[in-house]
Amino acid sequence: MSKIPCEMIQDLLPSYIDELTSDVTNREVKMHLRECEQCKHVFEQMKTQDMEVAEKEKKEIDFLKKTKKRHQKHIILCAAIVWAIAVMVFCARYYLAGQYMNTDYLAYNLDVSDAELSVAVNTTSEQGIQKIDISEAEGVVEISVRCVPKSFFYKTTAKQTYVASEKIRQVWIGDRIIWANGEAISPLTSALYAVYNPYIGNMPSNGKIVNALNMTAYTGGFTNELQTSEEPYVWKMIFENDFSSDRQEAFEERLKMYAYIFLAQIENLNEVVFEYKIDGKTKTLSVTSSDASEFAGVEIKSVGTDINLLEALVRKTELSNVVFGGASVETNAQVDFSNRDQTKEVLEFTVVNYADDAVYGILIDVECENISAHQSMCEADNRALQSGQNVSFQLIPEDFAKEIQDGSKATIRLRVMDSDGNMDEVQGEVYADLFWGNKYKLNLTGNSDEGYFLGQ
Repeated sequence: MSKIPCEMIQDLLPSYIDELTSDVTNREVKMHLRECEQCKHVFEQMKTQDMEVAEKEKKEIDFLKKTKKRHQKHIILCAAIVWAIAVMVFCARYYLAGQYMNTDYLAYNLDVSDAELSVAVNTTSEQGIQKIDISEAEGVVEISVRCVPKSFFYKTTAKQTYVASEKIRQVWIGDRIIWANGEAISPLTSALYAVYNPYIGNMPSNGKIVNALNMTAYTGGFTNELQTSEEPYVWKMIFENDFSSDRQEAFEERLKMYAYIFLAQIENLNEVVFEYKIDGKTKTLSVTSSDASEFAGVEIKSVGTDINLLEALVRKTELSNVVFGGASVETNAQVDFSNRDQTKEVLEFTVVNYADDAVYGILIDVECENISAHQSMCEADNRALQSGQNVSFQLIPEDFAKEIQDGSKATIRLRVMDSDGNMDEVQGEVYADLFWGNKYKLNLTGNSDEGYFLGQ
């Protein structure tokens, strides 16, 4: 019989069951259990309890695993539901409810008579018109165009009529005034009207006027000097670029036009001074409020807060990116419908070169909707068309494959030729209603390195 007392054996049993004892101890315990019924009984009880605990722990672990998997499934399911709802909301908003279209991507024709309004809208993007919302307050009508992706149900064109409760004074599309007191308002006029500045010392507001004019695209960068300690209040602009003498006359004339706008739109500005270099020589040009009033034909300080007077000034400067006439509207190019030729059988297109460099040829393409297109080419009399110069094209009915009726819709595009004879596409295009006898003015900007643009 084992010489180890039962108490010691029973103390060793937990470690023995867990297989933590040495081989020598294991032999002594086994020998003792074969010979001692009491210790053997304790061993069996311990072993049974240990198995029950292990089984309970296993069941608990299995339960925790199942619970964890169930929670993971719930989390995945919830995430999928949230994602599906988000997709449905997006699709409903994007494809059904739509979103209001920025006015820059809209072309429109508007007819207003007292309290009645008719508007035809065309999107210049790949969006279809879902709805035209019209509201009014105190004679001001606001038009909002809600768009969705173009489809069989939603086209890029739409028309709507509206009868106001009183005589219409103004019409807005989005954040832009497009008509006021019987007169169409250009986008440039609307943009300038929105940034009227009462104080010359507010340079951020002055900068908004410069941006509305897109002046630096023509002049390049400049620094500012203000004289606001006493009247006359003066804004001096010092240009960084050195300009060619070939361009001087056109450049100085353009600066005067900018100055007239600044003097109208900045209430207490009395004088604008430009400092610039012509072939390395410093020049200055000064324009006063009196000069601006003489040009405008009215007191210049009455112009900035009167949308119609401002429109007249903008048209006279020919800085507008849209000038209206007849029934045509265009949002991204300079078109002048204000002059009518007495010869009804001629369409005249004048292209003004505001680009940074000369061009040696211009190709104009006039394409009428649903009518055979005609393409005409002129190489500026085989000479370079310098910056500030212009060239005119005259088209007669025989230039078109079919008869062109007054009011026919047309798309006008340009290409320009460089000194090597290479043709460059001009970015942008003009949409117009053609009327025989009208004169159309197109502005060419940009350069050969960065590309040419039709309009501002």
